[in-house]
Amino acid sequence: MAEQLAGLFGEVVALRVGRNQQLRKAGRVKKHLDVLVLDLWVAANYYPSPWRMVSRNETDYRQETRYRKLYLKHALLMGVLDDLAKLGYIEEKRGFFDKQKGRGFQTRIRATKKLLELLTGFDIAKIERDPEAPEEEVIILRDKDKRQIDYTDDRFTDEMRNDLHIYNAFLRQSDINTEAVDLRGVADPTAITVKRIFQGDSINEGGGRFYGGFWENMPKQDRLKLLLQKGPVVELDYVAIHPTIAYAFKGIPLTEDPYLIDGCERSDVKRAFLVLFNCKDREHALRTVRSEFHIKGAELLLSMIEQKHEAIKDSFYNPGFGMTLQNTDAWLAERILKRMTEAGIACLPIHDSFIVSEKYVMELREAMDEAFYNIFLIHPSIK
Repeated sequence: MAEQLAGLFGEVVALRVGRNQQLRKAGRVKKHLDVLVLDLWVAANYYPSPWRMVSRNETDYRQETRYRKLYLKHALLMGVLDDLAKLGYIEEKRGFFDKQKGRGFQTRIRATKKLLELLTGFDIAKIERDPEAPEEEVIILRDKDKRQIDYTDDRFTDEMRNDLHIYNAFLRQSDINTEAVDLRGVADPTAITVKRIFQGDSINEGGGRFYGGFWENMPKQDRLKLLLQKGPVVELDYVAIHPTIAYAFKGIPLTEDPYLIDGCERSDVKRAFLVLFNCKDREHALRTVRSEFHIKGAELLLSMIEQKHEAIKDSFYNPGFGMTLQNTDAWLAERILKRMTEAGIACLPIHDSFIVSEKYVMELREAMDEAFYNIFLIHPSIK
């Protein structure tokens, strides 16, 4: 890849010389070219869509916010982008403002066949993070419309951010081998760091789960083909985590599968069960079960769940409690990841399940059990 990138830079230099344009800050121009080309190559090979959005608004490159760190320079990036488009390596669809719809559309770019052919045979494992690149915000707050909003930092958020920086740095140094699975068009194997996403008007309202790792979007059978710290992996998860937590809040251990109800499909019970925690009322839950899951006999199914789980019935039809459940499993994950990282064990989270090298399966099981027990004084089921 180094040779191809150097060749591309040479073409850019020749293009500018040909139009009598002086090349200033050659090293910075080369870095912007490398970042742009590598990002487009990754998008074309590992994402469902090869298109990337890019802002041509100079203001976006001058004003830093919590969620937008300044790294690339507007003049340098636009110059490289225009040159590569001129040379036939980038296809661009310019952004515009639709007056009739009253909304703007951002510029989109993608690698052309010419660029992809030039980079044939490149190994994604050779891509390294630029040490000059700023750390992105890892504590995210979203409102009810899923828009990112600002918040005031305190000791609580500072500590979470510091823990995540330590964990992400450890992941970058860990040996995560993906050679046994084809991730093209599925997941970006360079996405090996995570962030936490909270929901509501403040960090304290709910959510807080870990997102961002490439393994999250992989089918479980493919995740088990990964190699972690030079060994095959195992994935452990809490059994029926949200019903288990709901019962634990009542001080009741869940000793049987909550999704097994005579006369009902377990998969239907499981999907409907989770709806009950997050819908605002019974009618809302019925509409969701019917429209999203196409489950027949929804009315009877909900009645049977309510009857079997009378002890936690007051937690149903309560979106606030649904957020509390997510928030609780996020705190469990935080405790587990912190403990495993301190022990030098790479651990990959998928909400209520965790992946480690097989040789550390007992350490993971112990960490999961202890994290839950320390909160509820109840031992959970783990498989």
